[in-house]
Amino acid sequence: MRDECARDFEATLRSVRGLGYEGVEVFDLHGHDPARVRGWLDELGLAPCGFHTSLEAVEERLPELAAEAGVLGTRRRIVSWIEPPESGTQAREAVERLRTAARKAADAGLELGFHNHAGELRPLDGGPTFLDELLGGAPELFLELDLGWAWYAGVDPAGLLERTRGRSPLVHVKDLAVRGVPTFCPVGDGAVGYERIVPAAVPAGVEWLIVEQDETEGPSLEAARRSLEALRRMLAESPDPRSSRPPTRADSRAGLA
Repeated sequence: MRDECARDFEATLRSVRGLGYEGVEVFDLHGHDPARVRGWLDELGLAPCGFHTSLEAVEERLPELAAEAGVLGTRRRIVSWIEPPESGTQAREAVERLRTAARKAADAGLELGFHNHAGELRPLDGGPTFLDELLGGAPELFLELDLGWAWYAGVDPAGLLERTRGRSPLVHVKDLAVRGVPTFCPVGDGAVGYERIVPAAVPAGVEWLIVEQDETEGPSLEAARRSLEALRRMLAESPDPRSSRPPTRADSRAGLA
């Protein structure tokens, strides 16, 4: 929703809430004061799932980031991108850098997370992936798995959720038409197979299913509406593995990135 937010942030939040989303993940305040944005969120009953940031910002502007997140009402700041390491050595150096940032963020009252793309799930030097190194070497950091990019990289998203059980309270639910060319579409319209993946999220400890579609052919709000309807249908049709009842709103909620 970045273009819509840049044009009219408040109106976009109102439209998103009107679709039925329970939360949003913030990437940019578009020049608005954090307290003003928090006022809109509170009025609309939209929860802030988290707040994206860069690793450089965490390293250089941590007090500002902590204050901003506190006003918005979230402790979760997520590193949205790093240049994917191209070797095992680079991967271990990046993991240590993230660990250091996560410790400092914790001292400032924040929880620091990491959002993956496809590059972090490809083997390096014929060995572990960057995500492997991160899982084994950075317990201070939570994950925000992008399940679409995981699938694009050839990884089974449901298996990844099981492997990272308890480590990924937020996931991005992104659908793609094919591997090889990033062709984005509403959730349920692509080849990722969320009918099988979404039910695995709740027992894996996921709190928020965050819809993200990098590009849309038509209006972004229409794509967001279709994605939310598909997610609701998938959850309603899939029993909760922990009991005989279907998942409830308290188990996993839908947000929009």
